[in-house]
Amino acid sequence: MTWHHYLTEARTGLITKEIDIPSFSGSMTVSSFGFSTTEKGTGTDGENSLTLPFSQFDQHDEYGNIISRATPSEINALIGMGRAGQATTWSYDGCANPLGIPILWGALADREDHWLDTTFSLSCTMDLLDSRLAVRDGAYHDGTSTDTLSWQGLSLRGLAAELGSLATEQKNYGQLPIRWNYRGEQGNHQRNSYSAWNIQNLNIKTLLTNLSNTENGPDMGFRPTWADNTHIINDFIAASDGDIYLAASKTPPTFTVSPYGGTLEVTSLSWLPPIQRWYGTGAGTDASTITALAEDISQLSSKNDPPILYEATYSDTDITDQQLLKSKLLARLAARKQPIAQLTGTVNLDDQMPNGQPIHPLGSFWPGERINADINGFRTLSDDRYPLRLMEIDFNQSHNVTLKTDVFMPDI
Repeated sequence: MTWHHYLTEARTGLITKEIDIPSFSGSMTVSSFGFSTTEKGTGTDGENSLTLPFSQFDQHDEYGNIISRATPSEINALIGMGRAGQATTWSYDGCANPLGIPILWGALADREDHWLDTTFSLSCTMDLLDSRLAVRDGAYHDGTSTDTLSWQGLSLRGLAAELGSLATEQKNYGQLPIRWNYRGEQGNHQRNSYSAWNIQNLNIKTLLTNLSNTENGPDMGFRPTWADNTHIINDFIAASDGDIYLAASKTPPTFTVSPYGGTLEVTSLSWLPPIQRWYGTGAGTDASTITALAEDISQLSSKNDPPILYEATYSDTDITDQQLLKSKLLARLAARKQPIAQLTGTVNLDDQMPNGQPIHPLGSFWPGERINADINGFRTLSDDRYPLRLMEIDFNQSHNVTLKTDVFMPDI
């Protein structure tokens, strides 16, 4: 079981060279990732760039002696800004692809060269779309630009795929290694229009984020996979209008938690208190602003060890209906009516079943998906199976990954 790293062409995802990164760390959330490295042996935390020795581009004999040094043009052909990407994969015995399971891909950014090495960071797929705009080639002009794009009757993920496709594969020279699933998928959403004159608000990352953040909006993100044996591609993945969470039909993996050993070692269980009163504001200015209040003070009046009062605010200036504002407050009140918890734990990727296969190989669970945690013997939780939602995966050059779940409301 091991990590692999590959340089690729940024536009096509073609693998150009396997590289060695001795020390690194990464983090994946539902829609994006972060990736950083430290030089081997330094033990420094907080580095925000990847360090790659130039010697990796030279040719060596079996004893490590240099046969030929790479020329500047050869090096720049592999790590050219705007031209190169980097993929990280995880492999194990029996892995379907000897290149490994793709875990992340990004385009090289912020490169800085030194005498012996180069450093750079990675821009994830969603960040690349921050510099792509929802406007047709040839539809923006000197003078005025009146072109309007419009779709009607699509699902939210279908609309997102149309916008993404427009800004990549439908633009001259706009190709990126993205597969825009769900194009044309029907839904119940009304007409959506995007006018060229509003270009400042048409970057694709913002538009996809806004669609995901709408009421009951679906999770959206990108997941790298192999297009063939030499190309990596990023699948656009999104939940449906009917179920806003990713992989809703997938059987969730079950992790065991026990003081005597399990497949998930809990490192912390963080708690937040309940919030009993919510104040909301909607559209309007000054004294004409729409307001709403939602509260449940039943526990506060209890004679049996009542909690203290917590209050919070919520604002959405686009809401013009008081009842809609009220419903949003009631949803927040319900979500915080009891203390909530967030579980963090580590998984050893080397844990195996009796047949030698990994119990929970990396790539079998992803941020945004459901998992189960069978918890026994934890001092502040009842023994039970807890259905949870995975929100973040942190990893490094070791074979341990850290999982962080969404908040949940244990029965205490």
